[in-house]
Amino acid sequence: MDNIKSGVSKVYFLRQCFITLAVATNVVAHGAVIGFPAVLIPSLRKPDSYIHATTTQESYIASIIGVALIFGNLIMTPMSNAIGRKKSHMLTIFPILTGWFIIVIADSVTALIVGRLCQGIAMGMLGPLGSIIVAEMTHPKNRGAFLTCISLSLTVGVLFCHSMGTYLSWQQLSLACSFITFSSLILIIHSPESPQWLISKGRYEEASEVFHWLRGDSQKENEELELMIQAHQMLRKSSVEGMILPLRTKLRRGFRYLAKTIKKPEFYKPVIIMLFMYTVFQFSGINVISSYAMDLIQQLVGPECNAKSLMVALDVERLMCNILAVFVMRKFKRRTVLFASGSICVCSYIAQGAYIYAKQNDILPVQGQWLPITLFGIYMFSLTIGISSIPFTVSGEIFPLEYRGLGGGMSVLPLSLNFFIAVKCFPILSVAIGLPYTYWLYGGVVTVCLTVLYYLMPETKDRTLQEIEDEFRGITPMDRNVMRPLSEKSEAEFMRRCSSHILY
Repeated sequence: MDNIKSGVSKVYFLRQCFITLAVATNVVAHGAVIGFPAVLIPSLRKPDSYIHATTTQESYIASIIGVALIFGNLIMTPMSNAIGRKKSHMLTIFPILTGWFIIVIADSVTALIVGRLCQGIAMGMLGPLGSIIVAEMTHPKNRGAFLTCISLSLTVGVLFCHSMGTYLSWQQLSLACSFITFSSLILIIHSPESPQWLISKGRYEEASEVFHWLRGDSQKENEELELMIQAHQMLRKSSVEGMILPLRTKLRRGFRYLAKTIKKPEFYKPVIIMLFMYTVFQFSGINVISSYAMDLIQQLVGPECNAKSLMVALDVERLMCNILAVFVMRKFKRRTVLFASGSICVCSYIAQGAYIYAKQNDILPVQGQWLPITLFGIYMFSLTIGISSIPFTVSGEIFPLEYRGLGGGMSVLPLSLNFFIAVKCFPILSVAIGLPYTYWLYGGVVTVCLTVLYYLMPETKDRTLQEIEDEFRGITPMDRNVMRPLSEKSEAEFMRRCSSHILY
Protein backbone atom coordinates (compact mmCIF):
# COMPACT_ATOMS: atom_id res chain seq x y z
CA MET A 1 0.00 0.00 0.00
CA ASP A 2 2.85 2.40 0.86
CA ASN A 3 4.48 1.63 -2.49
CA ILE A 4 1.24 2.47 -4.28
CA LYS A 5 0.91 5.78 -2.42
CA SER A 6 4.54 6.60 -3.17
CA GLY A 7 4.01 5.90 -6.86
CA VAL A 8 0.92 8.11 -6.96
CA SER A 9 2.78 10.93 -5.19
CA LYS A 10 5.54 10.73 -7.80
CA VAL A 11 2.95 11.17 -10.55
CA TYR A 12 1.69 14.40 -9.00
CA PHE A 13 5.27 15.56 -8.43
CA LEU A 14 6.14 14.93 -12.09
CA ARG A 15 3.07 16.88 -13.20
CA GLN A 16 4.21 19.82 -11.12
CA CYS A 17 7.68 19.42 -12.67
CA PHE A 18 6.11 19.67 -16.13
CA ILE A 19 4.39 22.95 -15.23
CA THR A 20 7.65 24.32 -13.85
CA LEU A 21 9.52 23.16 -16.96
CA ALA A 22 7.17 25.12 -19.21
CA VAL A 23 7.90 28.30 -17.27
CA ALA A 24 11.60 27.52 -16.85
CA THR A 25 12.19 26.95 -20.56
CA ASN A 26 10.69 30.34 -21.32
CA VAL A 27 12.87 31.90 -18.62
CA VAL A 28 15.98 30.29 -20.18
CA ALA A 29 15.32 32.34 -23.30
CA HIS A 30 15.06 35.46 -21.14
CA GLY A 31 18.38 34.62 -19.51
CA ALA A 32 19.87 34.55 -23.00
CA VAL A 33 18.45 38.05 -23.56
CA ILE A 34 20.22 39.29 -20.41
CA GLY A 35 23.53 37.69 -21.37
CA PHE A 36 23.40 38.71 -25.04
CA PRO A 37 25.06 42.17 -24.66
CA ALA A 38 28.23 40.53 -23.29
CA VAL A 39 28.58 38.85 -26.70
CA LEU A 40 27.10 41.56 -28.89
CA ILE A 41 28.92 44.65 -27.58
CA PRO A 42 32.50 43.28 -27.95
CA SER A 43 31.57 42.13 -31.48
CA LEU A 44 30.39 45.63 -32.42
CA ARG A 45 33.78 47.02 -31.33
CA LYS A 46 35.67 44.92 -33.88
CA PRO A 47 37.00 46.82 -36.91
CA ASP A 48 35.30 44.46 -39.38
CA SER A 49 31.84 44.91 -37.81
CA TYR A 50 29.30 46.53 -40.17
CA ILE A 51 27.55 48.09 -37.13
CA HIS A 52 29.48 50.36 -34.78
CA ALA A 53 28.16 51.82 -31.53
CA THR A 54 29.33 54.58 -29.23
CA THR A 55 29.76 53.98 -25.50
CA THR A 56 26.39 55.62 -24.83
CA GLN A 57 24.70 53.46 -27.46
CA GLU A 58 26.29 50.34 -25.95
CA SER A 59 24.83 51.19 -22.56
CA TYR A 60 21.39 51.66 -24.14
CA ILE A 61 21.63 48.30 -25.91
CA ALA A 62 22.32 46.66 -22.55
CA SER A 63 19.86 48.62 -20.41
CA ILE A 64 16.88 49.34 -22.70
CA ILE A 65 15.31 46.12 -21.41
CA GLY A 66 14.71 47.89 -18.09
CA VAL A 67 12.47 50.49 -19.73
CA ALA A 68 10.67 47.87 -21.83
CA LEU A 69 9.95 45.80 -18.72
CA ILE A 70 7.61 48.56 -17.54
CA PHE A 71 5.44 48.29 -20.67
CA GLY A 72 5.37 44.51 -20.33
CA ASN A 73 4.22 44.83 -16.73
CA LEU A 74 1.46 47.26 -17.68
CA ILE A 75 0.24 44.85 -20.35
CA MET A 76 0.37 41.74 -18.18
CA THR A 77 -1.15 43.15 -14.96
CA PRO A 78 -4.76 43.28 -16.26
CA MET A 79 -4.26 40.49 -18.81
CA SER A 80 -3.32 37.70 -16.39
CA ASN A 81 -6.53 38.24 -14.41
CA ALA A 82 -8.73 38.75 -17.47
CA ILE A 83 -7.77 35.89 -19.78
CA GLY A 84 -5.97 33.52 -17.43
CA ARG A 85 -2.42 32.44 -16.65
CA LYS A 86 -2.06 29.99 -19.53
CA LYS A 87 -3.14 32.30 -22.36
CA SER A 88 -1.12 35.15 -20.89
CA HIS A 89 1.91 32.88 -20.71
CA MET A 90 1.51 31.98 -24.38
CA LEU A 91 1.36 35.66 -25.35
CA THR A 92 4.78 36.30 -23.77
CA ILE A 93 6.35 34.18 -26.52
CA PHE A 94 5.63 36.43 -29.48
CA PRO A 95 7.44 39.67 -28.46
CA ILE A 96 10.65 37.83 -27.64
CA LEU A 97 10.57 35.89 -30.92
CA THR A 98 9.97 39.14 -32.79
CA GLY A 99 12.94 40.68 -31.00
CA TRP A 100 15.30 37.86 -31.98
CA PHE A 101 14.29 38.05 -35.65
CA ILE A 102 14.73 41.86 -35.70
CA ILE A 103 18.22 41.44 -34.25
CA VAL A 104 19.11 38.79 -36.85
CA ILE A 105 18.36 41.15 -39.75
CA ALA A 106 19.53 44.34 -37.97
CA ASP A 107 21.80 46.69 -39.92
CA SER A 108 21.96 49.58 -37.44
CA VAL A 109 22.14 50.33 -33.73
CA THR A 110 18.53 51.52 -33.87
CA ALA A 111 17.35 48.13 -35.10
CA LEU A 112 19.28 46.39 -32.33
CA ILE A 113 17.68 48.63 -29.72
CA VAL A 114 14.19 48.01 -31.19
CA GLY A 115 14.80 44.24 -31.06
CA ARG A 116 15.96 44.47 -27.46
CA LEU A 117 12.92 46.61 -26.66
CA CYS A 118 10.58 43.85 -27.91
CA GLN A 119 12.45 41.31 -25.82
CA GLY A 120 12.21 43.55 -22.76
CA ILE A 121 8.42 43.76 -23.18
CA ALA A 122 8.25 39.95 -23.16
CA MET A 123 10.43 39.83 -20.04
CA GLY A 124 8.19 42.37 -18.33
CA MET A 125 5.16 40.25 -19.16
CA LEU A 126 6.70 37.06 -17.79
CA GLY A 127 8.32 38.72 -14.76
CA PRO A 128 5.38 38.53 -12.32
CA LEU A 129 3.52 35.81 -14.23
CA GLY A 130 6.15 33.06 -14.11
CA SER A 131 6.42 33.05 -10.32
CA ILE A 132 2.63 33.20 -9.94
CA ILE A 133 2.11 30.17 -12.20
CA VAL A 134 4.69 28.05 -10.39
CA ALA A 135 3.52 29.12 -6.93
CA GLU A 136 -0.15 28.46 -7.66
CA MET A 137 0.38 25.03 -9.20
CA THR A 138 2.94 23.36 -6.91
CA HIS A 139 2.87 21.86 -3.42
CA PRO A 140 3.93 24.16 -0.55
CA LYS A 141 6.77 21.84 0.51
CA ASN A 142 8.25 21.81 -3.00
CA ARG A 143 7.23 25.34 -3.96
CA GLY A 144 10.50 26.95 -2.86
CA ALA A 145 12.60 24.53 -4.89
CA PHE A 146 10.36 24.91 -7.96
CA LEU A 147 10.44 28.72 -7.72
CA THR A 148 14.22 28.60 -7.39
CA CYS A 149 14.25 26.90 -10.78
CA ILE A 150 13.29 30.28 -12.26
CA SER A 151 16.58 31.87 -11.21
CA LEU A 152 18.33 28.64 -12.19
CA SER A 153 16.79 28.94 -15.64
CA LEU A 154 18.03 32.52 -15.98
CA THR A 155 21.51 31.24 -15.19
CA VAL A 156 21.20 28.48 -17.79
CA GLY A 157 20.16 31.07 -20.36
CA VAL A 158 23.10 33.36 -19.57
CA LEU A 159 25.53 30.41 -19.66
CA PHE A 160 24.08 29.19 -22.96
CA CYS A 161 24.41 32.64 -24.50
CA HIS A 162 27.94 33.31 -23.24
CA SER A 163 29.29 29.85 -24.09
CA MET A 164 27.70 29.67 -27.55
CA GLY A 165 28.82 33.25 -28.17
CA THR A 166 32.42 32.09 -28.11
CA TYR A 167 31.74 29.96 -31.22
CA LEU A 168 28.86 31.68 -33.05
CA SER A 169 28.42 35.16 -34.44
CA TRP A 170 25.81 37.29 -32.70
CA GLN A 171 23.43 36.77 -35.64
CA GLN A 172 23.75 32.98 -35.43
CA LEU A 173 23.39 33.17 -31.67
CA SER A 174 20.12 35.07 -32.06
CA LEU A 175 18.68 32.26 -34.18
CA ALA A 176 19.81 29.62 -31.69
CA CYS A 177 18.12 31.50 -28.84
CA SER A 178 14.86 31.80 -30.78
CA PHE A 179 14.57 27.99 -30.89
CA ILE A 180 14.53 27.90 -27.06
CA THR A 181 11.55 30.25 -27.04
CA PHE A 182 9.70 28.13 -29.59
CA SER A 183 10.29 25.01 -27.47
CA SER A 184 8.70 26.69 -24.45
CA LEU A 185 5.61 27.48 -26.53
CA ILE A 186 5.06 23.74 -27.15
CA LEU A 187 5.20 23.04 -23.41
CA ILE A 188 2.84 25.90 -22.54
CA ILE A 189 0.22 24.65 -25.00
CA HIS A 190 0.05 21.32 -23.14
CA SER A 191 -0.14 22.90 -19.65
CA PRO A 192 -3.44 23.30 -17.74
CA GLU A 193 -4.90 26.54 -16.41
CA SER A 194 -4.15 27.62 -12.84
CA PRO A 195 -6.73 26.34 -10.32
CA GLN A 196 -6.47 29.59 -8.32
CA TRP A 197 -7.41 31.64 -11.39
CA LEU A 198 -10.32 29.31 -12.11
CA ILE A 199 -11.49 29.80 -8.52
CA SER A 200 -11.22 33.57 -8.91
CA LYS A 201 -13.64 33.30 -11.85
CA GLY A 202 -16.09 31.10 -9.95
CA ARG A 203 -15.29 28.02 -12.05
CA TYR A 204 -15.02 25.74 -9.03
CA GLU A 205 -15.53 22.38 -10.76
CA GLU A 206 -12.78 23.03 -13.31
CA ALA A 207 -10.52 24.32 -10.53
CA SER A 208 -11.12 21.15 -8.49
CA GLU A 209 -10.26 18.93 -11.46
CA VAL A 210 -7.00 20.74 -12.16
CA PHE A 211 -6.10 20.94 -8.46
CA HIS A 212 -6.65 17.20 -7.97
CA TRP A 213 -4.72 16.48 -11.19
CA LEU A 214 -1.76 18.43 -9.82
CA ARG A 215 -1.93 17.65 -6.10
CA GLY A 216 -4.10 14.57 -5.58
CA ASP A 217 -7.32 14.23 -3.58
CA SER A 218 -6.10 13.46 -0.07
CA GLN A 219 -7.90 14.96 2.93
CA LYS A 220 -5.21 17.61 3.44
CA GLU A 221 -5.34 18.69 -0.20
CA ASN A 222 -9.14 18.81 -0.13
CA GLU A 223 -9.05 21.00 2.97
CA GLU A 224 -6.65 23.43 1.25
CA LEU A 225 -8.90 23.56 -1.82
CA GLU A 226 -11.98 24.09 0.37
CA LEU A 227 -10.33 26.99 2.20
CA MET A 228 -9.40 28.69 -1.08
CA ILE A 229 -12.94 28.36 -2.43
CA GLN A 230 -14.46 29.62 0.82
CA ALA A 231 -12.12 32.61 0.93
CA HIS A 232 -13.07 33.56 -2.62
CA GLN A 233 -16.78 33.08 -2.02
CA MET A 234 -16.62 35.50 0.89
CA LEU A 235 -14.95 38.10 -1.32
CA ARG A 236 -17.57 37.68 -4.06
CA LYS A 237 -20.49 38.34 -1.72
CA SER A 238 -19.93 42.09 -1.85
CA SER A 239 -18.93 42.23 -5.53
CA VAL A 240 -20.98 43.60 -8.41
CA GLU A 241 -19.84 40.95 -10.84
CA GLY A 242 -22.29 40.33 -13.63
CA MET A 243 -24.04 43.69 -13.35
CA ILE A 244 -24.42 45.79 -16.50
CA LEU A 245 -23.03 49.22 -15.67
CA PRO A 246 -22.17 52.32 -17.75
CA LEU A 247 -18.49 52.81 -18.59
CA ARG A 248 -18.31 55.93 -16.45
CA THR A 249 -19.66 54.01 -13.45
CA LYS A 250 -17.23 51.15 -14.04
CA LEU A 251 -14.29 53.57 -14.18
CA ARG A 252 -15.44 55.33 -11.03
CA ARG A 253 -15.83 52.02 -9.24
CA GLY A 254 -12.43 50.91 -10.54
CA PHE A 255 -10.63 53.99 -9.21
CA ARG A 256 -12.52 53.69 -5.92
CA TYR A 257 -11.50 50.03 -5.71
CA LEU A 258 -7.85 50.92 -6.38
CA ALA A 259 -7.93 53.72 -3.80
CA LYS A 260 -9.24 51.31 -1.17
CA THR A 261 -6.93 48.49 -2.20
CA ILE A 262 -3.68 50.44 -1.80
CA LYS A 263 -4.65 51.16 1.83
CA LYS A 264 -5.00 47.49 2.72
CA PRO A 265 -2.01 45.92 4.50
CA GLU A 266 -2.41 42.65 2.56
CA PHE A 267 -1.73 44.69 -0.59
CA TYR A 268 0.75 47.43 0.26
CA LYS A 269 2.96 45.35 2.57
CA PRO A 270 3.85 42.76 -0.12
CA VAL A 271 4.38 45.58 -2.66
CA ILE A 272 6.81 47.38 -0.32
CA ILE A 273 8.62 44.14 0.47
CA MET A 274 9.08 43.35 -3.23
CA LEU A 275 10.17 46.93 -3.98
CA PHE A 276 13.15 46.60 -1.64
CA MET A 277 13.80 42.99 -2.61
CA TYR A 278 13.96 43.77 -6.32
CA THR A 279 16.24 46.73 -5.55
CA VAL A 280 18.60 44.32 -3.77
CA PHE A 281 18.35 41.98 -6.75
CA GLN A 282 19.39 44.62 -9.29
CA PHE A 283 21.97 46.58 -7.28
CA SER A 284 23.68 43.38 -6.21
CA GLY A 285 24.85 43.44 -9.83
CA ILE A 286 23.37 40.22 -11.17
CA ASN A 287 22.40 41.81 -14.49
CA VAL A 288 25.35 44.20 -14.52
CA ILE A 289 27.79 41.31 -14.53
CA SER A 290 25.73 39.46 -17.15
CA SER A 291 25.79 42.48 -19.48
CA TYR A 292 29.38 43.68 -18.92
CA ALA A 293 31.05 40.42 -17.92
CA MET A 294 34.21 40.68 -20.01
CA ASP A 295 34.75 44.39 -19.23
CA LEU A 296 34.46 43.79 -15.49
CA ILE A 297 36.75 40.75 -15.58
CA GLN A 298 39.44 42.71 -17.45
CA GLN A 299 39.22 45.61 -15.00
CA LEU A 300 39.37 43.41 -11.91
CA VAL A 301 41.75 40.64 -13.01
CA GLY A 302 43.74 42.52 -15.66
CA PRO A 303 43.74 43.05 -19.43
CA GLU A 304 46.16 40.15 -19.93
CA CYS A 305 43.65 37.55 -18.67
CA ASN A 306 41.52 35.32 -20.91
CA ALA A 307 38.25 37.18 -20.30
CA LYS A 308 36.08 34.87 -22.43
CA SER A 309 37.21 31.72 -20.62
CA LEU A 310 36.78 33.34 -17.21
CA MET A 311 33.32 34.57 -18.21
CA VAL A 312 32.20 31.05 -19.10
CA ALA A 313 33.86 29.66 -15.94
CA LEU A 314 31.94 32.14 -13.79
CA ASP A 315 28.73 31.19 -15.58
CA VAL A 316 29.43 27.53 -14.79
CA GLU A 317 29.95 28.47 -11.13
CA ARG A 318 26.70 30.41 -11.25
CA LEU A 319 24.90 27.38 -12.63
CA MET A 320 26.34 25.07 -9.97
CA CYS A 321 25.39 27.51 -7.20
CA ASN A 322 21.87 27.83 -8.60
CA ILE A 323 21.50 24.05 -8.55
CA LEU A 324 22.72 24.09 -4.96
CA ALA A 325 20.21 26.87 -4.23
CA VAL A 326 17.34 24.52 -5.14
CA PHE A 327 18.33 22.27 -2.22
CA VAL A 328 19.14 25.23 0.03
CA MET A 329 15.60 26.52 -0.48
CA ARG A 330 14.16 23.23 0.70
CA LYS A 331 16.39 23.11 3.77
CA PHE A 332 16.67 26.67 5.06
CA LYS A 333 14.25 29.50 5.72
CA ARG A 334 13.83 32.28 3.17
CA ARG A 335 15.00 34.99 5.57
CA THR A 336 18.12 33.05 6.53
CA VAL A 337 19.14 32.55 2.91
CA LEU A 338 18.45 36.17 1.91
CA PHE A 339 20.32 37.88 4.72
CA ALA A 340 23.25 35.45 4.69
CA SER A 341 23.81 35.78 0.94
CA GLY A 342 23.17 39.55 1.10
CA SER A 343 25.83 39.99 3.78
CA ILE A 344 28.36 38.05 1.70
CA CYS A 345 27.48 40.20 -1.33
CA VAL A 346 28.07 43.46 0.56
CA CYS A 347 31.39 42.18 1.91
CA SER A 348 32.38 41.13 -1.62
CA TYR A 349 31.55 44.59 -2.94
CA ILE A 350 33.75 46.16 -0.26
CA ALA A 351 36.60 43.71 -0.92
CA GLN A 352 36.51 44.12 -4.71
CA GLY A 353 36.41 47.89 -4.40
CA ALA A 354 39.34 47.83 -1.96
CA TYR A 355 41.35 45.54 -4.26
CA ILE A 356 40.83 47.75 -7.33
CA TYR A 357 41.58 50.89 -5.27
CA ALA A 358 44.83 49.33 -4.03
CA LYS A 359 45.67 48.17 -7.55
CA GLN A 360 45.12 51.62 -9.04
CA ASN A 361 47.28 53.24 -6.36
CA ASP A 362 50.07 50.58 -6.53
CA ILE A 363 49.68 49.50 -2.90
CA LEU A 364 48.74 45.85 -3.46
CA PRO A 365 50.35 43.61 -0.83
CA VAL A 366 50.27 40.62 -3.23
CA GLN A 367 50.35 40.22 -7.00
CA GLY A 368 48.77 37.70 -9.34
CA GLN A 369 45.37 36.73 -10.66
CA TRP A 370 44.31 34.28 -7.97
CA LEU A 371 43.09 36.94 -5.49
CA PRO A 372 40.78 38.88 -7.86
CA ILE A 373 39.44 35.63 -9.33
CA THR A 374 38.70 34.37 -5.80
CA LEU A 375 36.92 37.64 -4.94
CA PHE A 376 34.89 37.36 -8.14
CA GLY A 377 34.02 33.75 -7.32
CA ILE A 378 32.82 34.62 -3.79
CA TYR A 379 30.79 37.49 -5.20
CA MET A 380 29.14 35.22 -7.78
CA PHE A 381 28.39 32.67 -5.07
CA SER A 382 26.56 35.28 -2.99
CA LEU A 383 24.47 36.37 -5.97
CA THR A 384 23.32 32.95 -7.06
CA ILE A 385 22.88 31.08 -3.78
CA GLY A 386 20.23 33.46 -2.50
CA ILE A 387 19.92 36.99 -3.86
CA SER A 388 18.89 35.89 -7.35
CA SER A 389 16.62 33.10 -6.03
CA ILE A 390 14.69 34.64 -3.14
CA PRO A 391 12.88 37.44 -5.08
CA PHE A 392 11.39 35.01 -7.61
CA THR A 393 10.44 32.63 -4.81
CA VAL A 394 8.83 35.18 -2.50
CA SER A 395 7.06 37.12 -5.28
CA GLY A 396 5.00 34.03 -6.07
CA GLU A 397 4.07 33.50 -2.43
CA ILE A 398 3.18 36.75 -0.65
CA PHE A 399 0.40 38.30 -2.76
CA PRO A 400 -3.22 37.41 -1.92
CA LEU A 401 -5.20 35.78 -4.73
CA GLU A 402 -7.45 38.83 -5.12
CA TYR A 403 -4.49 41.15 -5.80
CA ARG A 404 -1.98 38.69 -7.28
CA GLY A 405 -2.06 40.15 -10.79
CA LEU A 406 -2.22 43.81 -9.73
CA GLY A 407 0.27 43.46 -6.90
CA GLY A 408 2.69 41.35 -8.92
CA GLY A 409 2.62 43.86 -11.77
CA MET A 410 3.09 46.90 -9.52
CA SER A 411 5.92 45.26 -7.58
CA VAL A 412 7.85 44.47 -10.75
CA LEU A 413 7.88 48.18 -11.72
CA PRO A 414 10.80 48.83 -9.33
CA LEU A 415 12.52 45.78 -10.80
CA SER A 416 12.22 47.37 -14.25
CA LEU A 417 13.41 50.81 -13.16
CA ASN A 418 16.27 49.41 -11.10
CA PHE A 419 17.30 47.18 -14.00
CA PHE A 420 17.63 50.25 -16.23
CA ILE A 421 19.30 52.39 -13.55
CA ALA A 422 21.76 49.73 -12.38
CA VAL A 423 22.84 48.56 -15.85
CA LYS A 424 22.78 52.02 -17.46
CA CYS A 425 24.59 53.87 -14.68
CA PHE A 426 27.29 51.30 -13.84
CA PRO A 427 29.63 52.13 -16.78
CA ILE A 428 28.90 55.85 -16.39
CA LEU A 429 29.66 55.83 -12.66
CA SER A 430 32.77 53.72 -13.24
CA VAL A 431 34.17 56.52 -15.40
CA ALA A 432 32.81 59.42 -13.34
CA ILE A 433 33.75 58.37 -9.79
CA GLY A 434 35.84 55.26 -10.40
CA LEU A 435 35.07 51.55 -10.17
CA PRO A 436 35.92 51.19 -6.43
CA TYR A 437 33.47 53.91 -5.39
CA THR A 438 30.84 52.45 -7.74
CA TYR A 439 31.18 49.09 -6.01
CA TRP A 440 30.86 50.74 -2.59
CA LEU A 441 27.87 52.79 -3.69
CA TYR A 442 26.03 49.72 -4.94
CA GLY A 443 26.97 47.88 -1.75
CA GLY A 444 25.49 50.72 0.29
CA VAL A 445 22.18 50.50 -1.58
CA VAL A 446 22.03 46.75 -0.92
CA THR A 447 22.78 47.30 2.79
CA VAL A 448 19.96 49.84 3.21
CA CYS A 449 17.42 47.59 1.47
CA LEU A 450 18.41 44.52 3.50
CA THR A 451 18.00 46.52 6.71
CA VAL A 452 14.43 47.46 5.75
CA LEU A 453 13.60 43.89 4.72
CA TYR A 454 14.86 42.57 8.05
CA TYR A 455 11.90 44.29 9.75
CA LEU A 456 9.25 43.80 7.03
CA MET A 457 9.75 40.41 5.40
CA PRO A 458 7.77 37.45 6.83
CA GLU A 459 8.86 33.83 6.65
CA THR A 460 6.99 31.90 3.92
CA LYS A 461 8.72 28.53 3.83
CA ASP A 462 6.44 25.46 4.03
CA ARG A 463 3.29 27.57 4.37
CA THR A 464 0.29 27.44 2.06
CA LEU A 465 -0.54 30.51 0.01
CA GLN A 466 -3.77 30.85 1.98
CA GLU A 467 -1.87 30.92 5.30
CA ILE A 468 0.46 33.64 4.02
CA GLU A 469 -2.50 35.62 2.71
CA ASP A 470 -4.26 35.31 6.07
CA GLU A 471 -1.20 36.66 7.89
CA PHE A 472 -1.15 39.84 5.80
CA ARG A 473 -4.91 40.23 6.27
CA GLY A 474 -4.52 39.80 10.03
CA ILE A 475 -6.60 36.61 10.08
CA THR A 476 -5.43 34.11 12.69
CA PRO A 477 -5.88 30.31 12.43
CA MET A 478 -8.66 30.64 15.04
CA ASP A 479 -10.46 33.20 12.87
CA ARG A 480 -10.17 30.91 9.85
CA ASN A 481 -11.53 27.98 11.84
CA VAL A 482 -14.60 30.02 12.80
CA MET A 483 -15.36 30.54 9.09
CA ARG A 484 -15.39 26.81 8.35
CA PRO A 485 -18.82 25.21 7.80
CA LEU A 486 -20.42 23.30 10.65
CA SER A 487 -19.94 19.55 10.77
CA GLU A 488 -21.39 16.81 12.89
CA LYS A 489 -18.95 16.77 15.79
CA SER A 490 -19.10 16.90 19.53
CA GLU A 491 -20.99 19.61 21.36
CA ALA A 492 -17.74 21.21 22.47
CA GLU A 493 -16.51 21.37 18.89
CA PHE A 494 -19.88 22.74 17.81
CA MET A 495 -19.66 25.55 20.35
CA ARG A 496 -16.04 26.31 19.45
CA ARG A 497 -16.87 26.63 15.75
CA CYS A 498 -19.80 28.94 16.41
CA SER A 499 -18.11 31.18 18.95
CA SER A 500 -16.21 34.30 17.97
CA HIS A 501 -14.24 36.88 19.90
CA ILE A 502 -16.29 39.68 18.33
CA LEU A 503 -19.61 38.44 19.73
CA TYR A 504 -21.03 39.91 22.95
